Amino acid sequence: MISNIRLLILSGLVLWWAFTATEACAQDFSECQRIIKELLPVFNRAFEENNPVLLREEAYQRGVRNLQSAYTLYNKQHFGAADSVQRMNNEAVVLALSGNYQKALHLSQALEPGEKENDIRYNRGLFAMLAGRYREAVQEFSVVPGHAQSSLNTLVALGKQKQYGEALDFASGASTRSSGGKWNYNIGLTYKFKKMPEEAVNELTTAIRQKDEMAYRLQRGDILMHAGQHKKAVRDFEKVARAHPKAQIRYANALLSLGQFGAARAMFERYLEGDDRHFKADAYLGMGHACYGLQQITEAQRYYRLASTLQREAPPLLCGIGNTYLSRHEYQTAFGFFDKVIKKDSSYLPAYLGRAVSWYGQKKYDLALADFKKAEAALDADNRFFADLFVTKGFSEYYLKKAGAAQDDFQKAVRLDGTRYEALAGISSIMIDQKRYSEAGQYLSRALQYEKGYDVMWSNYGNLLLHFDMYKKSFDVFRKAVSLNPANINAQNGWGVVLLENDQLDRSIALFDSLVNEHPELPFLNNNHGIVQAYIGNRHDQRRQSQEASLRYDGAFADFKKAMETAPARKFYHVNQGNVYRYMERFDEAKVSYQSYQDKSALNNTAVMYAGQERLNDARYYLGVALQIDSLHRVFQYNMTILAKGKQKEMMRLVASGDENSPFSDIGIKYSRDGFVTIYLYDYEYDPLSFPGRHYMPLPAAEYQEDYFIPDYDFKLVPYSKKKHTAARKRHVKYKTQKVKLPGSKGKRGTRCPALI
Repeated sequence: MISNIRLLILSGLVLWWAFTATEACAQDFSECQRIIKELLPVFNRAFEENNPVLLREEAYQRGVRNLQSAYTLYNKQHFGAADSVQRMNNEAVVLALSGNYQKALHLSQALEPGEKENDIRYNRGLFAMLAGRYREAVQEFSVVPGHAQSSLNTLVALGKQKQYGEALDFASGASTRSSGGKWNYNIGLTYKFKKMPEEAVNELTTAIRQKDEMAYRLQRGDILMHAGQHKKAVRDFEKVARAHPKAQIRYANALLSLGQFGAARAMFERYLEGDDRHFKADAYLGMGHACYGLQQITEAQRYYRLASTLQREAPPLLCGIGNTYLSRHEYQTAFGFFDKVIKKDSSYLPAYLGRAVSWYGQKKYDLALADFKKAEAALDADNRFFADLFVTKGFSEYYLKKAGAAQDDFQKAVRLDGTRYEALAGISSIMIDQKRYSEAGQYLSRALQYEKGYDVMWSNYGNLLLHFDMYKKSFDVFRKAVSLNPANINAQNGWGVVLLENDQLDRSIALFDSLVNEHPELPFLNNNHGIVQAYIGNRHDQRRQSQEASLRYDGAFADFKKAMETAPARKFYHVNQGNVYRYMERFDEAKVSYQSYQDKSALNNTAVMYAGQERLNDARYYLGVALQIDSLHRVFQYNMTILAKGKQKEMMRLVASGDENSPFSDIGIKYSRDGFVTIYLYDYEYDPLSFPGRHYMPLPAAEYQEDYFIPDYDFKLVPYSKKKHTAARKRHVKYKTQKVKLPGSKGKRGTRCPALI
């Protein structure tokens, strides 16, 4: 019993001591000031980092509760009738720090501060700014211009009202004390809203020099990203990426824009491994983009699906999914995603680019060009990741016979990526159509350095070599084309020609026999088959096999006739027919045939015909005209030399006496009947090029519009007026003696207390 009573007395002493100590602490106004000094940096950081979550954290909320308790005790001890204005101001400050901005403003508006109470007026301006009453805030700040951050907060209030011109005018005439870069940051943001990015970057750079804050780096990086200066933006984001999750996301997206997909993926993975979840959807989307850039299409689709669970139908997400289907040439499926984006947001240009490629894959080239036109502003001719789009656009134009526009786009693609063989081959096709064969050959030769597995490119290049009589070089080219695709008719046709020029007449005629039987409707096969028969007829003549020679000449004549009936517009077939007439000694008909196509080859053959008839002057005349047209032509020079020296009969006997191992490597000389070289005109066709398309689409760079002004909320608590306090009079309470009669006490008076040990 005694022990319990003793414990009760000790507990009472402890409580009394604690209450006395707290009351004594609260009586000192500096305690309230100390607490608010700890709260303001956190409060301002929430606005500096645009992160209101900081104000909901337990540490901050506990600090607010401590301030409320301390101020309540201070007010209880020191409030007087003359302190009502100070009390209402201080309570409004506590409310503002608690997040009750409207209530704080309402409370402060009921005040009528004196002329010298600038802190109270200034606080009211801060409350007005927190409550979104920026015009009122500017008015309050104008009354106290000498306050430490009144100029800064006036600039912010003007910016919040979107009075950017007035804000810049105010900034040019105002000065501010050290604001840790906030002054220059806010001016830079104002320039950004005025669409003056260069000036904005300069101001933000000044702010960073004063204090290297995350907000300054991110804002400058955002502006640089929008301006296409991705490398500089990467440096800004990288500086703050380790400490701030939102900077990690920006940094990773900037790496995507530079094509550094591996590094971007690593940064997104690092974010996902952390505790922050505010940008999880962005991270999944970025992972999808990074995997797409690494050609990991299945992985990209997996991450796009994860992103779709957090942000449904976002345009970048839908375009990313559409891009993966383009890579697999699933054009109809891809079209659905791009079309959905356009219907939802008709201003989203990357969707038009994707839909254009979808139209191209479906061979709807006019619709593809229409979408390319709509997305013209998004086609970056300086970004190498757009090379494939320019190739696609170029072929759409080429197939629609818009050669000039197609050539421009192919050139842009080559300028962005010199190894883009599709564009090089596309230019060669345009040059062929324009009969600029030398340039066509140069471009196609470059294309074949980067793509060696496309048979049509090889056969077209071989045909260009045939045009310049480069038979030895074209031998390997056509052999390569045939090995890649034996079903390529143009490659087989060229292979038959080079076999002939390589003096493999039997292999050549066997090949053309087969080709003509399979494709009798193709005039160039009939023409070339006739040329081989004519050469074989010449060989029979040299061997004095007249009957066999006549059969071959008749066969050649039939071939040329059929070719002319099938393609009457190809007048050069008449030159070959004229040669057969000459072999048959039907000279008048030969002359008419040569005159039907008066090119340099026909002139040469006419001269050879007259030389065989001993009409040497006529022969010299026609051969001279041919040399005027092409003075470097080796056949013309050879024939003129033989004619001038009168050696044709000698050459005829010499050639005719040769065997299979004749020293004459030129087949035109080796199988000459009269010592001269007769020219035959081969026929061949160029195949239109068709590429499946790499369909690597440029990834839409994520640009963040986190534009916010940064104020400085330096609230001031105002102490109460000092009062003279007299010593409190001690009240002496008289207690009457209580008589307690205890049992067995025999009348003893007084109270008997237990002894304390």
